[in-house]
Amino acid sequence: MGTTIDTQTVRFLSAEWAEATRVRVDSGPDADVVATKQESYWEWIAATRAACDQTWALGVREPDGATSYLRLDWQRGKCAEATVIPPGEPVDADFVLVGSTDTWHRIYSGEANLQRTVVDRKLSLERGDTLIFFRGIFFFVESLAALRQVPTSFA
Repeated sequence: MGTTIDTQTVRFLSAEWAEATRVRVDSGPDADVVATKQESYWEWIAATRAACDQTWALGVREPDGATSYLRLDWQRGKCAEATVIPPGEPVDADFVLVGSTDTWHRIYSGEANLQRTVVDRKLSLERGDTLIFFRGIFFFVESLAALRQVPTSFA
């Protein structure tokens, strides 16, 4: 599943960060992560991923309300494209999830329990079919876990 990823630190919400994120989420979890959970869990995620033909927009809402997005385009289980959408630009995605800048800092610092972050609406589903989204929640959470492995700076 996993592959070696460049360890260069990239700036959050930059084009380089979006591409590093695409590569990381597309590669899946590393072997040491796979070893921490039952094989049936990963089999379920692989099946969910294989059927994934969706777009996710992960929003970062600033205190002034301006929101930027990372848009991930999944095609037949492959993260084919990742783009940054700046504030004020329209967002077209099957699922739009938004969190505050503080939430994203907590995600990247490892402080945030990713499942709780979604369940507690710290990363809130603002657009998309709730039932379909939550049917694939573990795939989404594992993708977030992979995303936060990208060495990221917020400055």
